[in-house]
Amino acid sequence: MDGAATPRVPCNRCGTPLPLLAPWPLCRCGGVPSVPFPLAVDPDPDRQGLWRWRRALPLPEGAGPVTLGEGRVPVEPLSLPGLPGGVLALREDLEPTGSWKDRGSAVLVAALAATGVREAVEDSSGNAALSLARYARAAGIRLVAFVPAGTSRLKKDLVAAAGAEVVEVPGPRRAATEAAREAAARGTFWASHAAQPLHALGAATAALDLAEVLPPGDPGTVVVPAGQGGLLAGLRAGFEALVRAGRLSRLPRLVGVQSATCAPLRAHLVGQDPPPCRPGLAEGVLVAEPARAPEAIAAVRASGGTIGVVDDLALERALRLLWREGRRVEPTAALPVAWILHLAARRESLPGPVVAVLTGHGVRADRSLCEGLS
Repeated sequence: MDGAATPRVPCNRCGTPLPLLAPWPLCRCGGVPSVPFPLAVDPDPDRQGLWRWRRALPLPEGAGPVTLGEGRVPVEPLSLPGLPGGVLALREDLEPTGSWKDRGSAVLVAALAATGVREAVEDSSGNAALSLARYARAAGIRLVAFVPAGTSRLKKDLVAAAGAEVVEVPGPRRAATEAAREAAARGTFWASHAAQPLHALGAATAALDLAEVLPPGDPGTVVVPAGQGGLLAGLRAGFEALVRAGRLSRLPRLVGVQSATCAPLRAHLVGQDPPPCRPGLAEGVLVAEPARAPEAIAAVRASGGTIGVVDDLALERALRLLWREGRRVEPTAALPVAWILHLAARRESLPGPVVAVLTGHGVRADRSLCEGLS
């Protein structure tokens, strides 16, 4: 599928039409291709997991599933000390590689395989790289992962064990992105989880799954960690498609939660300049310049949601509570629970039902953290 034959979507900053799938997924203005709405919202009864929604995905003709069993995770009640009753958890931490990124990797890699891509690069703090590495290996695609040198050793080891060549990049998270961009400029396909819209579209399948358990009249509130903004953008796309199809009366309120050490989306939402990012416990969302900031802000505004911020003390408390209840998620995944607990302590509530998306498994955390929480 070449650029001329590829469906086009608007740039998320300037609106210029861009290819839905291209080796260089950046607009001249610095924006990225917007996440498209799903094509359909009816599941295929002959398929399971994410691929029940194959008809929703604008994949190249003849693209077959690349699957490890993603999209078969439960929605279950979440009961913790201090947490209001009725909160649900979408257990994305139980995906095949332990992250919601498996939804995006399955969709993106299926498109890459169908178009003959055999080598790609990615930049990630670890989660997306691990997921893409597993799916790329399943499709026979070689992946080079540019990872910040400060990422936990366990994450880097897992990415390498999954089949990727790991290149450690000194400096902040942005340095890994620049390294991947340089490799892509030399002609390698940039399978960026942040910039490729088909990856973010994988999150729309989570919205389609959630719509099967949420009340259609008022689907409540969905709370997620927010870094690049792809999860918010994908969820909005999925829920918008459901509203347009008459399956929901309105969007659920979408809430993105950021770390107080790095909260550019919150700053953009309230019209302020983001302060410099600092290291923090939720390393998966410490992104100074989110690729999908315009879409993330649009998602919370359109749904009546917001961008919340919690500090590391509140995050660690939520993380400990989750681990003690047997949900061994990574710190980033505890952000939604930390935010809900924060509101409850202030006697504030969110319109229910409330779904906290637990986005990643704690296997990625440093061994010292795992031992301290067990």
